[in-house]
Amino acid sequence: MTQLLDLRLLAPDLRVAVLALEAFDGAEPMAERTLRAVAHAGTWAEQRAAWAGLRRI
Repeated sequence: MTQLLDLRLLAPDLRVAVLALEAFDGAEPMAERTLRAVAHAGTWAEQRAAWAGLRRI
């Protein structure tokens, strides 16, 4: 439960981006563990940089 609540640390625009992700063939588009890493990246600017790095993959 605590791990999911950590996602509240995400910058507001990243929350919107996460909610806009769609599953492909029933598979989740991104692991919750990956999102936690972004949420714990630090400031919102650092989170955005981490998110941009993920989106390039």
